[in-house]
Amino acid sequence: MRTSILWLLGSLLVLGCSSGQGGGSPAGGATASSGSASGGGGSGGAGAGGVGGEGGLNLTTSSGTGGDTGEECLSTLTMRVRDFSESHPDFQWGGHPHFAQLVGVRPGILAAELAQEPDGSFKPVYVAGNDVGPEGPTYAPFTGAASFDTWYRDTPGVNFATNVQIPLTGNGSTLVYDDADFHPIDATFGFGNEGFELNGMPNNWHFTSEARVSFRYKGGEVFTFRGDDDIWVFINHRLAIDLGGLHGPEQGTVDLDQRAAELGLSLGGVYDLQVFHAERNYSGSNYRFETSNFCFLPVDPPK
Repeated sequence: MRTSILWLLGSLLVLGCSSGQGGGSPAGGATASSGSASGGGGSGGAGAGGVGGEGGLNLTTSSGTGGDTGEECLSTLTMRVRDFSESHPDFQWGGHPHFAQLVGVRPGILAAELAQEPDGSFKPVYVAGNDVGPEGPTYAPFTGAASFDTWYRDTPGVNFATNVQIPLTGNGSTLVYDDADFHPIDATFGFGNEGFELNGMPNNWHFTSEARVSFRYKGGEVFTFRGDDDIWVFINHRLAIDLGGLHGPEQGTVDLDQRAAELGLSLGGVYDLQVFHAERNYSGSNYRFETSNFCFLPVDPPK
């Protein structure tokens, strides 16, 4: 009897140890697997399997290919606004009467891809010919690459720059900012309103804005922008909406699934969406930024 009891107690002890080892193994295996999937990507980015190294995103899953990744979705848009004087050759009253006219959309002003700067930022490249100059047959008008290069670069003596936070309003899977009287800088900033008034309001009219967001492409994203004057939208540094020129409110929409191959998008990849805009004519200022099914990730502001 005593032998039987000792044998039973020994068996139970063995089973308990075996169960403890078995319960710990799957948890340890999952941790190792998750760590492996999170390894790639390097500084500031995400690998194909999930989180990158130093500077990467802190995900709660390792798939990185859509679904609920647990990423923090931002609801603000940071833009770099640059104020210009009426004396700038590309802005209204810049020395030519054609700058006071709305001429409609002029595509083909910029190259199809952004160029990387020495500081790591990506900027548009001016490629238009003389036909869009003030005296050209299809004047937009622009005065050439040298003048345009100051639009989206901080240039002492030419512009004053500041960052502006724009709130996005959520409605289900949609985020929107809509302003039919868009003046992100007031009449006291930079060069001020320089005497320009519309309906008795001395607003600051000569400015550009550069907005940048980052997102993980999961499928189903749609982006729409409506505004004036010049508007260029780049996704993954490739031109997606081309609405350059002095014009009233114009709208462009990008269905990312339909244009994924053209824009170089792969499911699970993290990409930039950049909006380059200019207000060059004081007949009105509109800015509507609308997304569907996007999750904006933390990103450095434009510079």
